[in-house]
Amino acid sequence: MTTMTADLSGPIDAAASLFARHGFARTSVQAVADAAGYSKAGLLHHFPTKLALHAAVVDACRTETARVRDRVAELPIGAERDRRAIELLVDLSLARPGLVSLLLSTIVPMGDDDTAPLEDLGDLLFEAFDDAPPSEARRIRVTGALVALGILALEARRCDNASPWRNEIIATSVDALGHAESRS
Repeated sequence: MTTMTADLSGPIDAAASLFARHGFARTSVQAVADAAGYSKAGLLHHFPTKLALHAAVVDACRTETARVRDRVAELPIGAERDRRAIELLVDLSLARPGLVSLLLSTIVPMGDDDTAPLEDLGDLLFEAFDDAPPSEARRIRVTGALVALGILALEARRCDNASPWRNEIIATSVDALGHAESRS
């Protein structure tokens, strides 16, 4: 007998987006349910508490970030690794914008009081680009590339231009890292 498992990426992504925008304390279960197209009872069936939902969001962020890092880990530090990390992060951003919004909030903390479970995610994200802590100049470039990537991907989704914009988002982010992209 096979067990059907619900795809919970929608509610997790909706929660991540709201947590990024409003913080954990100021995000209600009802707001997440509304954003995900669930009833509050339906959401609570899968996540019995707001803390359980938050834990699922943090786990999803950690899993996706580690997946990107692991997929580029064998590449040498440099332009090829940077480009591949950007490509993976653009695809993640276009598919799971809420997770990426929350990830971006970890590299540029907004002073929220509930970011403690997310503190290591920013460092994990930087590991996709460098094996050691980055220099100040490199940190600025990676942060700029990630913020540009996130904002552009969110705008592409809002305008329903995810596929047409993908390559330009990648090129813009790679440019921010200091690797000139040739454009046709």
